[in-house]
Amino acid sequence: MGRWTPALLTGNSVVDAEHRELIALVDRLELTGNGPDGTGIAEALDELTDYVHVHFQMEEKLMRREGYPADAFEAHIAEHETLRRKTEEFAREYEDGKLDSVDPVVEFLYEWFSHHIAQVDTAMAEHVRANHARS
Repeated sequence: MGRWTPALLTGNSVVDAEHRELIALVDRLELTGNGPDGTGIAEALDELTDYVHVHFQMEEKLMRREGYPADAFEAHIAEHETLRRKTEEFAREYEDGKLDSVDPVVEFLYEWFSHHIAQVDTAMAEHVRANHARS
């Protein structure tokens, strides 16, 4: 639990604040799923899924506004779509009784966010900084 680390900072305060919230939601899902009765898992999954959509919309708007290169933009969007589908799939699996434990979901999410933030979002934040330095 509590897997937020300074290594996940991109240097963009808005993006970083939302990343902290995403990790906190995954932490909550882990805590809820490992609780004595597992109540609240559906709500935690729904909240995470909703926030993923909100966060990705913000990043996509930021990339458009800052003139992010088309090839990098498309690759970034493709990663977002993958996670959007995956979080929705996790929620459906839970609703259908096919999800016995949140542990694989939590591990997937921590790994995905760690990679995406460190690689893809950091590159985006660097572009935004460079773009503002040229202005």
